[in-house]
Amino acid sequence: MTKVPTPLHPDPQRAPEPSDVDLFDYAAIKLWFGFIWRSLGRHRVAGILSGLMVFGMAVFLVWVYPKKYESQSKLLANRNTLMASLGNPHRSNNSDMDGPTRAAQETVMARDNLVAMVKQTKLLEHWEAHRHPVLKLKDQAIQALAGQPNEDQRMDGMVGTLEKRFNVYAGDGTVVIAIYWPDGPMARQLVETAQQNFLETRHVSEVSAISETISILEMHASETQTAIEEAVTNVQKVADERKSQTKKDAKAAVAAIPARPRPLPAANKETPVQELSQLKFLIRTKRRAIADLEEFRARRLTELQAQLAEQKVIYSANHPVVVDSEQRIDALQKESPQIETLKRDELALIEEYKSRGGKDVNAAVEPGSTSFATRNSAPDVDRVISEVAPDLRDDPAVTVARSQLAMATSRYQDILMRIDAARIELDTARAAFKYRYTVVSPAQTPRNPISPNVPLIVIAGVLAGLLFSFLTSTLLDLRKGKVIEAWQVEKKLGLPLLAQVKL
Repeated sequence: MTKVPTPLHPDPQRAPEPSDVDLFDYAAIKLWFGFIWRSLGRHRVAGILSGLMVFGMAVFLVWVYPKKYESQSKLLANRNTLMASLGNPHRSNNSDMDGPTRAAQETVMARDNLVAMVKQTKLLEHWEAHRHPVLKLKDQAIQALAGQPNEDQRMDGMVGTLEKRFNVYAGDGTVVIAIYWPDGPMARQLVETAQQNFLETRHVSEVSAISETISILEMHASETQTAIEEAVTNVQKVADERKSQTKKDAKAAVAAIPARPRPLPAANKETPVQELSQLKFLIRTKRRAIADLEEFRARRLTELQAQLAEQKVIYSANHPVVVDSEQRIDALQKESPQIETLKRDELALIEEYKSRGGKDVNAAVEPGSTSFATRNSAPDVDRVISEVAPDLRDDPAVTVARSQLAMATSRYQDILMRIDAARIELDTARAAFKYRYTVVSPAQTPRNPISPNVPLIVIAGVLAGLLFSFLTSTLLDLRKGKVIEAWQVEKKLGLPLLAQVKL
């Protein structure tokens, strides 16, 4: 077999394969960029007008888009278990129940709280007075189709707006209250109002819970006292039946024990004196809670007035810092919804007290009743038995009555201990609340809106205007379908251009 020799020279008819091929035709891209750049010179008026139109749309968007200001306040919440443990060493410390940030969002965002906030700040009137003109036109168009909303509908709409704009973050030991609102001063006022209402609501809930507990314990103490008196009466009855000759001595011994309260000669004679005492205690509790809240607001008001006096030395009367402090003082001088609610509850309790036959709501002790402060101990069982029926200690009837008296006495002593512990807890809670929350970052009036971002929109408008100017002038050249530059002749015909004559 003969081997075919390899040719020494390649076939001249075969085209050489390219070693490196560019993905883009950079020369053509350069020519097109030059064409676009020079097209703006050929259509200056159209290009400038189109660019100004786009830039004007950006400026109009800045004016039309509703502004949003952010204001927030941060509270430092302390558990402060030291005072509670010192006041009541046997108290069980439950971190979940004592958490100062527990249910903070639900407290601030409660509907009653939001409705009270709208009324406190007169938000409906402010919303209509400071509404954006474009948004006012939108509201008028909607009202023309759907009709004018009533007061309840306006309130529901405003509460819904607050629910969307408010943000409450409860972290580990901190509570942050923030809002996004179209008006800076009102944003700061809403955050301050929400913060104040949150503190007052927490104060009322913590103190009222302990007060209600004391009230319930005292009611059970009254019932137990009645059971003790009935047990003593049973012992005396057995002694009278079995030992008629010692009847006088037994009555003398029982006389030393508090007699069963007799109902007052009132309109409702079936109402026991214990219930009247109970109502009177609740009234005093409400008054104490009102006094605590007023003292809390007065202390905060004194701090703001001192701060305002310092600011007036540095700034003028019309300075924004001074104006903000004056607005805070005016808002704090208005009565809070929590105090109004407590006063309504107090009036309702007074009316109930009078309807049940109560005479003097300011009296320390209800006539015909024994003050719980004087009942520091229950009667001794063995002493009562020995005085009433010394010779019948082993009698079965006396033994049963003795057992009933012993159980009632033990229960009564236990309730008295609980009442004392609850009273200490109440006083401790009132004193410790001032250290429970600290405002580490008060709400401030925002100076600049967080949206829209005016510098960003202006820069984007300028760039978009330039881009649209070049695009408009280029489209006008292409729309004519004529050869404008020399390189277009070479591209279309594939022939080199020898000369170009300028007219």
